[in-house]
Amino acid sequence: MRSKLGIVLFVLGLLFVLVGVSSLLQNYSTEKTQNSAINNSISKPVNASASASLAPSQIKNLKKALVSEVFDGDTIKLSNGEIVRYFGINSPEKEYPLYTQAKNKNSTLVLNKTVSLEPDITRKDRYGRFLYYVYVGNIFVNLEMVKEGLAVSQTLPPDVKYQDEIVNAQKLSREGCVGIWEGLCKNGIDTCIKISNINYNAKGNDNTNKNGEWIEFTNTCSQNVSMKSWILKDSSASNRYEFKNFVLNSEKTVDLYSGCGQDSPDKLYWSCPEQKYAVWNNSGDHAYLYDEKGELISDYQY
Repeated sequence: MRSKLGIVLFVLGLLFVLVGVSSLLQNYSTEKTQNSAINNSISKPVNASASASLAPSQIKNLKKALVSEVFDGDTIKLSNGEIVRYFGINSPEKEYPLYTQAKNKNSTLVLNKTVSLEPDITRKDRYGRFLYYVYVGNIFVNLEMVKEGLAVSQTLPPDVKYQDEIVNAQKLSREGCVGIWEGLCKNGIDTCIKISNINYNAKGNDNTNKNGEWIEFTNTCSQNVSMKSWILKDSSASNRYEFKNFVLNSEKTVDLYSGCGQDSPDKLYWSCPEQKYAVWNNSGDHAYLYDEKGELISDYQY
């Protein structure tokens, strides 16, 4: 009887050991698989710039067209006569530095080539130009212009499909002082002047209370700075202010109001008579300050 009991206990003990070993092996296998997955995710990081915007072959119903003319860094003409303005970006106008470089880059990308055109919500802008995201091969042209520092982000709701990609590209080109942003990395007396604030939302209707909005400039240095012939503009091509014989004294500020008034050492006014619309968009805008040589000195985005 004792012999049989001993055999039973031995068998039960052996089974217990085998179950324990099997469980340990299973846990090890699971942990190894998890660690392998983690290591793979670390050794093969996701490309932050990868998105549907960079794979036009996967986007349905893209319009194909031949580009017959390039006007600048963000506007082209198709062989059917349609004028196309790129969504989400704004390149330098003729009177600004890098206009030629932006136009040449755009020409290199698309001129006399068949491009793919992707719509968003708005079909045309106020000038009657068709609005598209533009691809040539697998190159997202809108994004490429911003990456090269030859255009800036200009997101206008509701057309925000690739806003994150474009804004991120601008952040990288700005940090790298590429193209348009090169002047921000230079040292000199001009860099004393900074855009320090924008009061963009006037009380009531901005268009009838233009002096309810203003932009503030600060001289952070110990010497006075002449701002004669400096240019301020917003993210559009229509709002542009040129400083006259104005000197911003050391460690002082000046407010530039969007309406009409009498200039003084601490208050400037956009124009008399007032223009039709207020300057700064309540939904978001970007201010750019250029010195008399056309170099970007300061910018402010909200």
